[in-house]
Amino acid sequence: MPDHGEVNPARLWIPVLAGALTVALGITAVVGVEWLTADRRPSAITASQAGVIADVLAENRAFAADIRGARGEYVEAAAAWEADATWILHWLDEDAAPQPAVANPGGQSFPGDDPQGRAFLDSIGATDVQVIFDAGAENCGYASQDDGPRTLVVGGCYQTAYPDWLFVAWEPGIERLVWPMFVHEAMHWYQYQNYFPYLLAAERAGVSDEDYERALETDASCRAVYQHGIDRSAFANSSSPCDLEDWYEGWFVDQLAALGVRTSAPTPEEFEVSGVVRP
Repeated sequence: MPDHGEVNPARLWIPVLAGALTVALGITAVVGVEWLTADRRPSAITASQAGVIADVLAENRAFAADIRGARGEYVEAAAAWEADATWILHWLDEDAAPQPAVANPGGQSFPGDDPQGRAFLDSIGATDVQVIFDAGAENCGYASQDDGPRTLVVGGCYQTAYPDWLFVAWEPGIERLVWPMFVHEAMHWYQYQNYFPYLLAAERAGVSDEDYERALETDASCRAVYQHGIDRSAFANSSSPCDLEDWYEGWFVDQLAALGVRTSAPTPEEFEVSGVVRP
């Protein structure tokens, strides 16, 4: 029977040798790393190199500042756009109704086969819009002329105080211009349904309504002519002639954009800061 107190030396030789090799290799590896590091570490930098480094660091700081500034501008622009959109939603829910102040000299119905303009309004999606036949001050200051050379007056108005109402008034004898005037005012309703965000953006940008009023009126008349078959001669002697031969959908938006007015929601890409690209 073997003596359990004895130890076979052959069982100890291999692990001892392996351990010795491991230690040796470890030392070699450490020495090699130190040698490589010491061999490739620059001893000093030149003044010109230090200047280049300083310039790069300054440039990067300026670039970071530009990014922060652009981000702030985007956040501000996006917040303003959203605030305007929210305000418009509340405005569309307004149900204020005007009260007739002065009876329309021309009566309480349109001449023709659509006496209340209902069929036309429905055809353009203005199903909630109503017409008020009123010659009072809320009809954009409508007033017949009682003195001086006799002039027949026809007038209409769309105002944001009453989102779903159109004012119209006319004097007997000028019925041929009543319907064109009504369609013109309906086109103003269309403009505010579709372009109100841009008009609010214009206000924020410091562009006054006087700056785009003529374009707004021209667009309303030309929209009536080009899209709804109104003869342009109906507006020829009015305050809102259609004097364009090349009107197109989006013409008014382009006029606003030419004034520097934002005509789309802000996007991050618009405010992106381009970095310096080095070879």
